[in-house]
Amino acid sequence: MNMKNMGYVIGLVIGIPLFILVANFFFFRGNAPSETEVLNYIKNSNVDTIILPQNVQENSEQYIKGLSRRGRPSGFLDKYPFFDKKNNKHFVMLIINFLDNTSVMRSLVLRRNEEGDKISVRINQDQLNNPKYGTKENPVPVFPIDILNAKWDSDISQFHVSEELNKIFVEQYLKHFMPKEEFKEMFRK
Repeated sequence: MNMKNMGYVIGLVIGIPLFILVANFFFFRGNAPSETEVLNYIKNSNVDTIILPQNVQENSEQYIKGLSRRGRPSGFLDKYPFFDKKNNKHFVMLIINFLDNTSVMRSLVLRRNEEGDKISVRINQDQLNNPKYGTKENPVPVFPIDILNAKWDSDISQFHVSEELNKIFVEQYLKHFMPKEEFKEMFRK
């Protein structure tokens, strides 16, 4: 093998992975929640039922999870902001798409919201009880589990968010969307 080919092979085998590692460290690190922090966030969450209003406006946001040689470096966060009368606070239901096979169907089910979807959700109690949360500008995040009043059984099974998937939703939220100061306040006391 000549030197030109050797340089190409070294660049391909060492250079590109090293570049991806460095770029991810400096540009896509986010909050870097530990496994314990993710589990503590979930442990401090209660399951409750909300009514997602019929006229809720979905906001979708693309984000870069990091560079990868395998593809799928970006994700989509669907936000459904609404006012919850029971808690007298603004909430935002967060669904991260393209992490499982039914993520697109989950959004389609919510688009058929004809009379207000009744949904079981997880709500972190620190955020629910924190006066900094619950405003229109800083709503309390909630993570869906099941739709309870779907007209078709297929909607129920396609909407369901498993414990494992919820853990991924929470990890992505903590890493990419929770502001750094709020993350430090919650976990680095």
